[in-house]
Amino acid sequence: MDLPDTQYFLLVVPICLILIGGVFISAYYLFKAPKYLFWMGLGCILPSVALGAQSLMTNAQLTLTAPWIGILYLGGAWSVAHGMTIKAKAKTNSIASLTIVVLGVLSLFYFAYVDEQLWLRMMTINIVIICLEALAIPSVYFLFRQSSGLVKLLCFSYFLLFTYATLRTLAILFFLQNVDRIALSTSKWWMLMLAINVVISLWFAIVVVATTVKEFFIVLNEERMMDPLTKLYNRSGFFEKSSALFDDSAKGEVYVVMCDIDFFKRINDTWGHATGDQILCTIADIFKDNVRQDDIVARFGGEEFIILFRSLDELSSFYLVDRLRSQIENQIFVDNIRVTASFGIACIEDKDRLIKALELADKRLYNAKNNGRNQVNVS
Repeated sequence: MDLPDTQYFLLVVPICLILIGGVFISAYYLFKAPKYLFWMGLGCILPSVALGAQSLMTNAQLTLTAPWIGILYLGGAWSVAHGMTIKAKAKTNSIASLTIVVLGVLSLFYFAYVDEQLWLRMMTINIVIICLEALAIPSVYFLFRQSSGLVKLLCFSYFLLFTYATLRTLAILFFLQNVDRIALSTSKWWMLMLAINVVISLWFAIVVVATTVKEFFIVLNEERMMDPLTKLYNRSGFFEKSSALFDDSAKGEVYVVMCDIDFFKRINDTWGHATGDQILCTIADIFKDNVRQDDIVARFGGEEFIILFRSLDELSSFYLVDRLRSQIENQIFVDNIRVTASFGIACIEDKDRLIKALELADKRLYNAKNNGRNQVNVS
């Protein structure tokens, strides 16, 4: 079938968007990509299928399938808005969305099969799209203010989609009121709107791709720095993250703590390594639950842990670490096992002396062990 040049142009971008949407959905199911990516995939595919169908159908076919094509456009708009809400980690307003969609679909069927009105169908589709996209605006605005880089660009691109949808609706309202289907397909306003629509849609999809790729590499980097058992930082992650604590302008001194579980080899030999692993995870949870967000906790190797934190003075740091020691001592672990741990603390004058401070904390750790274990040594 020979297609006019404009129809051929209108098929290229939808095909690209369908492929991009398919990649998004596949990434979600096959590689456990973020959930919002699934909805972005639907947001690419549904309106692209609608636009492709419009480009290929005859006027008679378009009249027959008009409300169904409109539903695809509405589904695409809702999917993108829902995806952005999920990206912003906000609560979705399902009742409002469902109400808007149901009213829109009923209007589409009425103006297609009861009182055939092309202009009112176009207005219905665009007004519903604006309403659906508007529901996500507060969440996206909050994400925009809290984010930077590509995520901020993604939010800006969503604002661009919403702005264009509003301007497109105004153009239909003022310039396409009395146009019929045949005149519409050759209208300069209609062709301009279609061209802008495909460009903005493709731009938005590209920004989603770029954002996803960046987030993927961030996750890979985080996984590289994490201990797979305890979900704490590993030795490499500790050193990479430690500089951030020194760059902090907060008051107080930086302290490093070395921790070693007492008689851990005996635990592994008596109850097995699986039990030992559970104990390591429980101790890691104790640390995570009792340090501040900016403090750095890592598994340094085997049964050794390390903590980097700010404290006003040596006495305050001692009380903090002794509280951790006490919680471990009082914790009833798997199989009713009781465990203790020894700690060594050292103050770090600046980040260039971190290694020396680690050596000093390690020396004090072994002093604690030699002095009877289950204690904190600061000197």
